[in-house]
Amino acid sequence: MRQQFIFKLQELPSSGREWSLQIPRSLFEDAGFGSVEPPQQLCQDVTWHGNISLRGELFELSGEWQLTLIRQCVRCNVEFPWQLDGALSRCFQLGSDAGESDDGESCDSLQPPGLVNLVDLIREELWLAWKPMVVCSESCKGLCQQCGKNLNEGECNCSQKDDNHPFAILSKIRFDT
Repeated sequence: MRQQFIFKLQELPSSGREWSLQIPRSLFEDAGFGSVEPPQQLCQDVTWHGNISLRGELFELSGEWQLTLIRQCVRCNVEFPWQLDGALSRCFQLGSDAGESDDGESCDSLQPPGLVNLVDLIREELWLAWKPMVVCSESCKGLCQQCGKNLNEGECNCSQKDDNHPFAILSKIRFDT
């Protein structure tokens, strides 16, 4: 099963290849498969749709991926499913000299037969798109600064007005929109 996610550039037909697939969650999270650190707490399988084509001596891979992870909101500390998707575009060349694609993008140089691990490529893209702080929704109210109650679940019994801090005067400023 793992072999379907690793392909050899030398065996690519001259017409290229286009494919859609689901990468099993268990395989994507498996630290023993590939060399890029896998994420944890995936909610479902990873979706991939892409193609690879041969242009002269360069192999151009492009596609789109989508996955959902369990993350923790930085405002209210609630875990929620965080959906992430992205586009992948890579260029490969067999041999020792790195080349450039038609649009000036540098190409990765691979020794023959040119093994490419699609799971590792998507993992790299995931880490590049990673946001260290995420919120469950833009309307998240967060936690009460006094008692810690999740304000998305209702108001707390704390005094909402605190005039004893240095910035209390700012609450009197009104802006016309």
